[in-house]
Amino acid sequence: MKLDHTYILPSIFALIVHVVVAFIVMSEWQSSSQRTPPVQVKQRVEATLIDLDSLLAQQKLVDSAAIKKAAAKKAADKKAAAKKAADKKAADKKAAAKKAADKKTAKKAADKKSADKKAADKKAADKKASDKKASDKKAADKKASDKKASDKKTADKKAADKKSAAKKAAKKVADKKSADKKLADQKVADQKVADQKVADKKAADKKAADNRADKKLADQKAADKKAAQELAEVEQALESLLDEEEAQTDALEQQITNGQAVGSAVSYIKDEIGDKWVRPANARNGMVVELIIYLVPTGEVVNVEVSYRDSSATDAFVSSVVKAVKKVRRFDKLSQLNSVLFDANFRQFTVKFKPEDLRL
Repeated sequence: MKLDHTYILPSIFALIVHVVVAFIVMSEWQSSSQRTPPVQVKQRVEATLIDLDSLLAQQKLVDSAAIKKAAAKKAADKKAAAKKAADKKAADKKAAAKKAADKKTAKKAADKKSADKKAADKKAADKKASDKKASDKKAADKKASDKKASDKKTADKKAADKKSAAKKAAKKVADKKSADKKLADQKVADQKVADQKVADKKAADKKAADNRADKKLADQKAADKKAAQELAEVEQALESLLDEEEAQTDALEQQITNGQAVGSAVSYIKDEIGDKWVRPANARNGMVVELIIYLVPTGEVVNVEVSYRDSSATDAFVSSVVKAVKKVRRFDKLSQLNSVLFDANFRQFTVKFKPEDLRL
């Protein structure tokens, strides 16, 4: 068992004590054996086993108690010294405060005496200054009165001159304003005439372009008729709104927006039908069929009619296109159009189906 080094000295001391006791006992025993003849006696030896760890622990407790007691005494001494120092410091502070108070009282008395003298001097000076001020004020009032009369005379003359100049300036401004207004009115009239000419030319150019488009797309009879109707509506709206440029622009923008919406819807319808169309075996490039489709505002198909078919279109081809429309059943995006646009274009409309991407 490994011993704690803190108990080496106590252990050595205990060992020495045991040796000394054993030596004394041995000496007594030898002296006793010399005085009496030795007798052989069977002796019974009683021995007690001492636990060295227990002795060391007890010694450690004793040492710890001694250390704690010394520490407690040291702390008590330190506390007493601190109290004594604090008491001395408080006494010194109180004496210093009393000395400062006495000094302050003496200074206050000296300040009062000085203030009284200063107040008396100030009173005398104020009286002298007041007398001088009254004299100066009297002289200043007279001077100010004379200056006021002179300034009034000068101001009256200046005001009269200013009034005359303002009247002349006002007349000049009025004349200039009248001339500017006349020039601006003339400019507005000229601009209006120029705008009218531009609008007329633009309408004529658009009409010519539409006519060329009509000729080029002769095979799209229904689409051309619809485009002509829309163009007539746009032209009529433009003619009725030429005097109001802003209203004309708004109407034109609305027509363009509607045209874009209609074009987008037409493309959407063709794509939907194309997605649902199943090509029959005898379908060939160049076959054409036109369908009249009837819808309700929700975009649902209520009827489909064949309005035109060219000579090359077979019954199977026509039937496949009709079936594709019926498979769509509802054109959902058309429900997003406003009712006026829907009724004008998609309540009943014609779709031309002409596949161009077939191999044959």
